[in-house]
Amino acid sequence: MTTEPSDRGARARSAAGAGEGGAARWSGVLGLLVTVVIWGSTVPAIAVLSARWDPYFLAMIRYVAALPLFWILLLVLERPGAPAAVVAPWRLMVLGTAMAGFATFFTMGVAHSNPATAVVFVACMPIIASLVGWMVQGSVPDRGLYFGIALVVPGAMLAMLNESSSNVPVGSGGGEPLIVIAMVCWSWYSVMVQRWMPGSSALRITARTSTASSLVLVVIYGIAILGGQTFGAWHAVTALDVSLMALLAYGVIVIAVIFWNRGVARLGLPRASLFLNLIPAVTLAVLTVMGILPSLGQVLGAVLVVAGILVAQRFKGRKATR
Repeated sequence: MTTEPSDRGARARSAAGAGEGGAARWSGVLGLLVTVVIWGSTVPAIAVLSARWDPYFLAMIRYVAALPLFWILLLVLERPGAPAAVVAPWRLMVLGTAMAGFATFFTMGVAHSNPATAVVFVACMPIIASLVGWMVQGSVPDRGLYFGIALVVPGAMLAMLNESSSNVPVGSGGGEPLIVIAMVCWSWYSVMVQRWMPGSSALRITARTSTASSLVLVVIYGIAILGGQTFGAWHAVTALDVSLMALLAYGVIVIAVIFWNRGVARLGLPRASLFLNLIPAVTLAVLTVMGILPSLGQVLGAVLVVAGILVAQRFKGRKATR
């Protein structure tokens, strides 16, 4: 039987559409991998810079430096007359304070922790976000969260064990609770920004809240200067310093977020979120290259935490499917 020309054209268009869809998915995957590598380098970058710069400066500079680029992108990419939520100034400042709290506590936590232990605590973010959403929104979590916590908590404790002293928890410098506080701040911000700024684009939300956050971070840095808590190698700024600060300001906050949003648009949030589970492995690999070898407890702790996150995600995915 001879195929009609119209049939052949329809099949060709269908094949072309499938090809374009496949290319879009692969571009999303590539973008998410770039995001994972950039975000996975955050803890090592802060750990290196913390030896020469105080955490208050590092927290401030990453947002202040990224702020002009956010507004430039907003002017270039946002169409004129795009909807923007009317937000009370006090709410905008509260959101900015939460973002500033995340930046400050996270940087201080990493600066006072073993980097390999810090990344295990960072990997707990989805569980902490679920708990904060439960408390703020009143949304009852599914049972997968409890199974996840049952693995995440022992994993975090295992990562804190000092194997050289009879496996006694020593806290690795005491910065881990600060990392947890930072993630609570970020989770609260993520929930409330959707409630208080509905209808705005993600880029506009980020630009406006980052502006408020930068103001708060400048004030915090000023207080730290008055309190004698700051230090920095201003007389001997190296190319490595500039490169790592640029990574934190433009890579972590701008480029990675853009690739993340693109990946979510191409693959959907559930599939995109699975890539975040690769961040601990990337961070541990970067630390190993830097000569900071993780202990067995830290590796096992990371495995338990990631397993807990995967269990929680799987139960959540099943519930959504039903």
